[in-house]
Amino acid sequence: MTYEVEPTSILYFGYGSNLDNEDWTIWCEKRGDDPSGLIEIGAAWLDGYQLCFDYYSRSRKGGAANLKKTNRKNTATPGALFEIDDYTLDLLDRKEGVNTEGCYQREIVTVYTQDGSSHQAITYTHHSSEDVYYEPTKDYEALIRNNLERLELPSDWLDYAINKSPQPEFNLIFVYGTLMKGMSRHSEIESDCDFLGYGTVKGELYQISDFPGLVPGNQDVYGELYRAKEATGLIKRLDWIEGFIGDYPLFSRVIQRVYSSKEKVWAYTYQYSRPIGDSKLIQSNCWREFE
Repeated sequence: MTYEVEPTSILYFGYGSNLDNEDWTIWCEKRGDDPSGLIEIGAAWLDGYQLCFDYYSRSRKGGAANLKKTNRKNTATPGALFEIDDYTLDLLDRKEGVNTEGCYQREIVTVYTQDGSSHQAITYTHHSSEDVYYEPTKDYEALIRNNLERLELPSDWLDYAINKSPQPEFNLIFVYGTLMKGMSRHSEIESDCDFLGYGTVKGELYQISDFPGLVPGNQDVYGELYRAKEATGLIKRLDWIEGFIGDYPLFSRVIQRVYSSKEKVWAYTYQYSRPIGDSKLIQSNCWREFE
C-alpha cells in the first residue's frame, strides 16, 4: 500500500528499542512527557547500512543498536517508519543524547516501505572511531527481536550483529519485465541467480517502450523472484542495465515486499523513476501476457 503522510509531518526510521511502544512509553512517562506523538506507519528498510552494537549504553548496561554505512550493495537494515511532530522529535533527540558528546546524532536517510516507495527520514547513528563490540543484554535483544517478528521482518541481521550467525546478504531480486524467463534480457541473470518462484508486488505496471515500468500503487503486479549467487557484482550490473545512474535515472533500485505462494519476503526491484506521461497502463499487471 501507499502511505499517506501529512505534509507538515516529520518521518523517523527506528531500528532499535524505539520499535517497542511500551519501552518508549515508559521512558516518556518517567519524565512526565507525552509518548503519543510517535506514530508507527509500518515496516521499512534502510539500504546500504549494517546493524551493529558498537555503542555502550549505561542505562541499558550493555550494547545498544547502531547503524554503520557500508559500500557493499547487499547490506540493509530492517526497522519501522514513524510519523512524528516537533515535540516528539525533541523527545527523541533527548533520548538519543543528540546534544551530548559521544552519543547519537541525527542523520537523514532514505528508507523504503512495502510498496517500494522511498521516504526521506531522520534516524540516529553513533560514529565510532574504533571497531568495537558491546554485547546487548538479553532484555534489550528481545525488545528488538520481538518487534521485528511483530512487523514480519527477518532477524538475520540482528543475529549477525550480536554474533549469532554468519553475515547475511540482502540478495533477493524481483523482476517483472525483460529479465523474466523467456524474455529478451533473461540471460543477464540466468547463470548468476537461483529461481525461487513466482510472486507479486504492489504497484501499477505501464508500457514505457519495449519494456515495462513499475510505479507505486495498490494493484498486484506479477513477476519472478530470484536469489543472487553473488549479489554485489550482479546488482552493480543490473544498476547499469536498468539505467540507475546519474542525476536523472531511468529506473531506481528499491526494496519492496514480495508476496509469493510460500511466504512474504523483501527484495530489490527496479521502479520506473521518470514521469509516466501518456504511457499505457497494463491492465493485466503482467508483462508476459501483455507482450
